[in-house]
Amino acid sequence: MRRLLVIVMMVMAIAAVQAEEATDTLHIATLDSTGIVQITDTIVKVENVAVKEDTVEEKGNVLTGKYERLKDGTRIYSDSVIYQGMNIKLDLATTILEAALSKGEILSFEAAWNIRLKQRYYPTLEGGYVRANANAEGAQQTGEGGFFRVGLDINGLKKHPERLNAAMVGIRIGTGLQKYDLMGVTMNDNYWGKGKRMDFIDQFHADCWGEVVGGCQVQVWEGLQMGWYVRFKILFTRTAKEGKVMPYYIPGFGYRDETNWGVNYYIGYKF
Repeated sequence: MRRLLVIVMMVMAIAAVQAEEATDTLHIATLDSTGIVQITDTIVKVENVAVKEDTVEEKGNVLTGKYERLKDGTRIYSDSVIYQGMNIKLDLATTILEAALSKGEILSFEAAWNIRLKQRYYPTLEGGYVRANANAEGAQQTGEGGFFRVGLDINGLKKHPERLNAAMVGIRIGTGLQKYDLMGVTMNDNYWGKGKRMDFIDQFHADCWGEVVGGCQVQVWEGLQMGWYVRFKILFTRTAKEGKVMPYYIPGFGYRDETNWGVNYYIGYKF
């Protein structure tokens, strides 16, 4: 009879343990030396698993690895991920400044594209179109052409997976191509020592230069970004071929000189 009572009480203790799912206390039934059932309490440590309700982890491909996407669409990348999105930007400053300073004689449009690598590096491609009606040294240049630049920016801010802002320095190599006419160019006559005015029609020329740039980009709202650049430009093509006259204005560089400065103000979007 005593053994039957012991078995019944142990079964009741086990059932009580299974019923207490909301507690961390485990009741253990044992039999002492006198044959009386002893019920003891043992605290069981339960490890809580934190769940981020505002994030959803997704898997990218081999290049992108893993990232988390917030509810507002922002992606948070770990530092080990190489590719972390791209930016497409439209320059407003060049268009406005060129038109204002030239009184509408020069129209310039510029856009840029870059990608973000490991929260630090930004390979960049920039390009644009220019239509110029420029005056210099008494001559008139009319024409149009395009330009592109390629380079790399480095983010100087401390790495942070949730911050897309960047303070950047970088370098560029630029090329400008254009077709143009030069009217009323003064050419010196070596024999008579007098200047002679000549016209050069349907000319084509390519220029090359280097740049050192500095600027920033700021995340305004979700993927919307704004930023600016200051550029110091050094012209590499400084001499003309025999019988050729170089244009006074260079797309993407500005008026021909050994060095030049430029300013860009971008508005863009991050994908």
